[in-house]
Amino acid sequence: MIWLFLDFDGVLHPGLCDPADYLCCLPRLEDVLRTHSSVLIVVSSSWRHSYAMEEIRQLFSPDLHPRVAGATPPSQPGTSFARFTEIRAWLSMNARSDDQWLALDDSAFEFPRSCPNLLHCNGKTGLTPALATDLDARLKALMDQSPI
Repeated sequence: MIWLFLDFDGVLHPGLCDPADYLCCLPRLEDVLRTHSSVLIVVSSSWRHSYAMEEIRQLFSPDLHPRVAGATPPSQPGTSFARFTEIRAWLSMNARSDDQWLALDDSAFEFPRSCPNLLHCNGKTGLTPALATDLDARLKALMDQSPI
């Protein structure tokens, strides 16, 4: 099992876009996820503070609803590398600390420098075709490392 910790703003759509364009990159992400059935999604986006998990799950195509496994807990204000800390807390709380994981996020400052688990997205563009190809390759590499 591989966990994908997913940011929305700057990933599933450009960070500063018209609300009509929200989630414009989601179909690209879903296409990648459909080729990796062992990847489950944990929402690390700030959207988790404004929407119930069931509302967030409904943003995805119906075939992916079961793969939206939850959301990270909030970190304490002023926490260094807040997103990374939230991810590690979620993994620990769910007894998944030894599992493979990847974060798709546009906020590199939320992670330790050179974090091997971060796939950094340009917040001005969201998930581009090139980055989707990178995501696919990273997920394949993680699958190759997973015990059978």
